[in-house]
Amino acid sequence: MDDRRRQERKYLTFFSRVLDRDNGLLLGYLVDMTTGGALMIGSVPLKVNSEFHLRIDLPDHFAPQEQLDIDVKAVWSMPDTDPELYRTGLKLGKVDPMDLLTLEKLLSNYGMHE
Repeated sequence: MDDRRRQERKYLTFFSRVLDRDNGLLLGYLVDMTTGGALMIGSVPLKVNSEFHLRIDLPDHFAPQEQLDIDVKAVWSMPDTDPELYRTGLKLGKVDPMDLLTLEKLLSNYGMHE
């Protein structure tokens, strides 16, 4: 997967909760991210090539909004080293320009290189 990435991923020091906007279910937590994709770890495997409408929790007092709504496509999913968890690679869909600024700020403030 690393060879196909256009941007260097950043590991997040703030593990944002990821919820399904359609049903409110907790899907997992963001582990690393770029403005084009993300890695999520959760207890539910997501169906590959399926689209999801996500709500991501933002750190307190980080942005005017408490959450960020984005649409993604699950591009791969596999078991984690912890047998109760799954790792899922997400490709971000079209992101509103203001939300993109929020993502870039999140990466700048809470992202670190490997």
